[in-house]
Amino acid sequence: MVRSALALLALVTPAAALAQTAPEPLAPEAWLKDSGWVCDWHACDGGGTVRLALTVTPQGRVKACEIIESSGNVRIDENTCAMLTRRARFTPAKDKRGRPVEGRWESRIHWKVPDEPPAPPPAAAPQGDQAPLRPA
Repeated sequence: MVRSALALLALVTPAAALAQTAPEPLAPEAWLKDSGWVCDWHACDGGGTVRLALTVTPQGRVKACEIIESSGNVRIDENTCAMLTRRARFTPAKDKRGRPVEGRWESRIHWKVPDEPPAPPPAAAPQGDQAPLRPA
């Protein structure tokens, strides 16, 4: 009876809860570099800080992104999750036997719209009052 109760507990316990180590980011400085994300100055209100959690697969890829604390701007929040889901890579979390398992990684990213955008190459000039949004 005890054995079946433990088996049931293992089936309903999220894999992230079974992790003994957290996922380790691989080259996080490259995740947001040259994002190519252009944000309308009025729509992004100068930027903001996003607090998020990523669910990382045993293969080290992002499975899900959860906004824990919004920047106050839905566009910034959504684009941050989309970018990290596409670009972030990890050494996966491990269970007590050292096997890769799903894990959770939390962080904050502060975005700032530059006061004046850098002069882009002529062919790639932003339209109107748009500027690249960069991590601060």
